[in-house]
Amino acid sequence: MDMRYTPEQSGLKRRAADYARLLMRYEDQSEQAGGPLPQELVTELTRAAMDAGVYAINMPAEWGGAGLSLLDQVIVEEEFGKATNCLWDIPWRPANVLAQGDERQREKYLLPVIRGEKFDAFAVTEPGAGSDPSSGTSTATRTDGGWLLNGEKWFVTCGDIADFLLVQADAGPERLPTLFFVDKAAPGVEMTRVPRFMHSAVNGHPEFTFTDVFVADEDVLGGVGNGYELTKEWSTDDGLRLAAPTVGAAH
Repeated sequence: MDMRYTPEQSGLKRRAADYARLLMRYEDQSEQAGGPLPQELVTELTRAAMDAGVYAINMPAEWGGAGLSLLDQVIVEEEFGKATNCLWDIPWRPANVLAQGDERQREKYLLPVIRGEKFDAFAVTEPGAGSDPSSGTSTATRTDGGWLLNGEKWFVTCGDIADFLLVQADAGPERLPTLFFVDKAAPGVEMTRVPRFMHSAVNGHPEFTFTDVFVADEDVLGGVGNGYELTKEWSTDDGLRLAAPTVGAAH
């Protein structure tokens, strides 16, 4: 056993490495296809990730996640980085801020993601603002029973396969930064382009426009005006997910 790890962490490291080697079998297939794999294969690999305890690693065990500490998550992500460049998002980790939803939101949005039944995507980057959430121009205007969302988002990772998006927009005349759950199939939501990138990934980073998209009051995450804080919290977790595999790839 590597003395840098506890026995539990050594076991986790082995399971993650074994799963990463499973992904490697399909790396060339994904590269040749430019990303997508057959859905039945994705379902099989998702189930294998769950069985290995490396799916939804950032979510509590009592909700069906792996319930790993931050250090344990880094161990898992490093093993993925050693093995795969384009299949990293099959063993998915939901946006961490989904855990801050109320019970109804958790049942509707988060738990199906943990079970591998749905996919989420985070929409914050804009063409004129980059990834600075304070410079965005997307707006949410008050209407009866909710909000009308208007704006444009770029680089929405996994937005092409997502069932719903977390969209940051400025709410009301006070322009209070707020996160909204948006059904991707809702009227007014359009995926306008899926740009190509130098890397290959099993899923894309599409662009979206939102034109008078109705969002009910019950689909505001964390309350009106709390969007910046939630987005920062998500960015910290997402940065960990991106950095740890890079360290693994460098080994």
